[in-house]
Amino acid sequence: MRKLMVSHAATFPTPVHEGSASVWHLAEVMSWIQARGTYKVEAAVLEVALSAMQVNLAKEVEVRQLQP
Repeated sequence: MRKLMVSHAATFPTPVHEGSASVWHLAEVMSWIQARGTYKVEAAVLEVALSAMQVNLAKEVEVRQLQP
């Protein structure tokens, strides 16, 4: 992932977390790859990745609402 990010910094999705290791939402990376036409992305896998991202975002909102 980092190699793709460095090679395509202007268009690559922003990481969710950057540190000693960077973390991205798989759905965002897969959508980016699909738009570039570099690799074939199976629709079912992208659908699962989108669902996982929605769950993670909903949990993040919930956690932030609980913080003072």
